[in-house]
Amino acid sequence: MYDFEAEYRRIFETPLELIREDMFFRADNFENERWYGDLQMYLAIGVCKPDKECVSDLQKALKVLGYHTRTRIRENDGELFLVPQRERQKQPPSQHKKEMER
Repeated sequence: MYDFEAEYRRIFETPLELIREDMFFRADNFENERWYGDLQMYLAIGVCKPDKECVSDLQKALKVLGYHTRTRIRENDGELFLVPQRERQKQPPSQHKKEMER
C-alpha cells in the first residue's frame, strides 16, 4: 500500500540533485507548508520571494512538480528570489550571414 506520509517526508530528506519528478504529486499536497503561498506564486508567474529558511524545501517541492532544471536563486539588493533558469537558445544563422558565406 502507498504510504503518502513516508513519500512526503522522503522528499525533504533527499538531496535536491537526487529528487525526481513525480507526475502524480500535486501542488496542493504542500498546502500545510508555510511556503505554500510562495509555491503558488512561482507556479502562477514563474518567480517568488521566499524566506531564506524555506528555499531548500521550496526547490525540492518544485523539482517534484517538474520544475527541476529551471530554478535558481538570485539575490537582488539583499532580497532573495527564486526564478526560472535561463535556457540558452541557439539561434540559426541569419539568412544574410548564410549568403555572405557563399
